[in-house]
Amino acid sequence: MSHIDAEMKKYILSDKEKIEKIIQATEISRSELARRIGVSYKTVYRWIEKGVKPHQSQSRDIDQIFKEHIDLRETIMSFKKNTKKPLQILKSDFKLKEKFLLEMTYHSNAIEGNRMTLKETAQVLEGKKVKGKEMFEMFEAINHKNALLFLFDSINADFKIDKNYILKLHEIVMYNFNDTLPGKYRTGHINLINTDIKLPSAQDVPLRMGKLIKNINNYGKDPIEKIAYDHYNFEAIHPFFDGNGRVGRLIIITQLLSKGFPPAIVQIGDRYNYYMALGKADLGNYNNIVQMLCDSIMKCILLLGL
Repeated sequence: MSHIDAEMKKYILSDKEKIEKIIQATEISRSELARRIGVSYKTVYRWIEKGVKPHQSQSRDIDQIFKEHIDLRETIMSFKKNTKKPLQILKSDFKLKEKFLLEMTYHSNAIEGNRMTLKETAQVLEGKKVKGKEMFEMFEAINHKNALLFLFDSINADFKIDKNYILKLHEIVMYNFNDTLPGKYRTGHINLINTDIKLPSAQDVPLRMGKLIKNINNYGKDPIEKIAYDHYNFEAIHPFFDGNGRVGRLIIITQLLSKGFPPAIVQIGDRYNYYMALGKADLGNYNNIVQMLCDSIMKCILLLGL
């Protein structure tokens, strides 16, 4: 295990460790925690004292409460100060770059419903066909990798995002999907499931995107919060007919790497928490999306060994 792996292991916490930190850092007791999760006090006792692991849905609830009360930004800022520049590492280390391209492509597409496994995604990116999968799923993988290659060819330290860059990302991500208007803002209305928030009209999209892009390169004193906030705003505008999630996460990568941070990979196992964080931001609570971004950065560091 490398020094970085050992360092980051301290921050990739188990459910038991998250519960203990919640109790230590807040006034939430075991009884209150049990009430919030919808279990008995005895169940929480068994999680902490007996090593019993929570069910998946309970684990998600624990993670949500953890992110509401424990701020991970300090960890990310500290790690940034003590590591080499990730953008330079990824550009110069071919094997590491290929691993990142694969992992980011697999997870980002899987979040959007692509059924290919990590192994199948790797096969497609190597130029092979995968039996039992639709052609469009293979196109999605190839397109996403090409968008990442464009990203690496384009960005540098303090890179400035503009409209043409965002439209180009979308054009590449949606190549061969002509009904989605690759590289162009949507011209009609779309509906999102699991939210009551009304999206801006097609007529309002250019104006809303113009305002976002005008301020997107101003990071202020809290760049992690700003990047998370930008991501939410981009998704709230939903400027394209399709590909908004994938392009939005590519913008996150662009911002993080250009400002000297490690990249973030929102993993398929965190999809529920990711959507919940975006949903909370709909209600004006941005803390969860900020902590979700931090968590995704830490997991990416551990995954790549940056």
